[in-house]
Amino acid sequence: MKQALSRGRFVAGSAGAAALAFGGGPYVIAAPTKEIVVGLNVPQSGPYAEQGTDQLRAYHLAIDEINAKGGIMGMKIKPTEGDDQTKAGVATENAQRMIERDGAVMITGGSSTGTAVAVSGLCQQKGVIFMATLTHGDETTNQNCHRHTFRRYNDAYMSAQSLAKTLVTKYGTGKWFHITADYAWGHSVYDNITAVVEPKGAKTIKNVLTPFPGTKDFSPMLQQAQAAKPDVLVITEFGADMVLCINQAAQFGLTKSTKILVPLVDEYMAKGTKDNFDNVVSTAPFYWKYHAAKYPGAKKFVDAFQKRYGFPPSNGAETAYADMYIYKMAVEKAGSIDAEKVINALEGTKFQFTKEQEYYRKEDHQGVNSCLVLEGIPEKDRGPGGFEFARVLEVHDGPSVVAPVSSLVCKMETA
Repeated sequence: MKQALSRGRFVAGSAGAAALAFGGGPYVIAAPTKEIVVGLNVPQSGPYAEQGTDQLRAYHLAIDEINAKGGIMGMKIKPTEGDDQTKAGVATENAQRMIERDGAVMITGGSSTGTAVAVSGLCQQKGVIFMATLTHGDETTNQNCHRHTFRRYNDAYMSAQSLAKTLVTKYGTGKWFHITADYAWGHSVYDNITAVVEPKGAKTIKNVLTPFPGTKDFSPMLQQAQAAKPDVLVITEFGADMVLCINQAAQFGLTKSTKILVPLVDEYMAKGTKDNFDNVVSTAPFYWKYHAAKYPGAKKFVDAFQKRYGFPPSNGAETAYADMYIYKMAVEKAGSIDAEKVINALEGTKFQFTKEQEYYRKEDHQGVNSCLVLEGIPEKDRGPGGFEFARVLEVHDGPSVVAPVSSLVCKMETA
């Protein structure tokens, strides 16, 4: 795609005829192909639409760069796209269509653990690589791990470990109140945070669950938080839901009276909350300002993204961009698009694109890379466009915060 995607909804088309034939199980190569079809399965509507649209921008940037240099082993990448609406059923239908109709040999994208787990199961059945993008819940590479799925993005355990190391040191323990999205990701984050901070002296006084998707008013939950007078308020919401909850928390005076923690953030959420995000603590696997100043690969990506679209990339966009290059690396190392050969090329191989040297663990296919702890800054200090939204409090390296292999319940399929 040559034209820049606007910040509004991106309406995607689909790619052409299938180069591969599929039955109920793993794919069978029907004929030699001059193209590699990849499925971009992201939310373009619903509460996570901004995150999905930014992923599409980065995917198209990476695809155009790769194709301009000859593609992958002489084969051009041909994308096919779908709006998963942050609904597991829709995401699965999209992925199945991409595989069976369009001939996709790799599926990527998503902004939800629920959709990631659903698509992961389908890709395992079909024998197709799934490069999960913005999925934070542990389930993606632990409880619901699959051989054909790889997740580079930090998981909830890594964020919880990073936050605990920073928060307990800087702000002590005290009383913690949780407002949690009632689905896989929310439960995963809550379980991880409480497991880390309670042994250090924090007291969890309440966890209020919010319907997902569809919470239009967080006032009843925030009233309970206000009455409890916690030292720390953990708001485990994402995308537009997080923006609404933080802004309503400010109306109750909670952004001034208590330390607010949001487990995961990006530029769009910070911009949507404006000054209400000031002093809020969160995590991210990538922050364009920090990484572009530290790593040449990140600077190249950020500069190219900003030149093309007029603003810097979110962390989900960075993951999307890197996923495309990581897949290219693996196919070239394998010398084939055969899924088993690509899996073997991905497992344990160290690589570096936009961050430090990183890798996927063989045991669960979780990416091992750093996690940033960020703190929001006032809107007046955020620079042009408001995309410089935070200061970096600490950087925790991947090996120090990733879940120990001995703790995993992942039962990975064999080849």
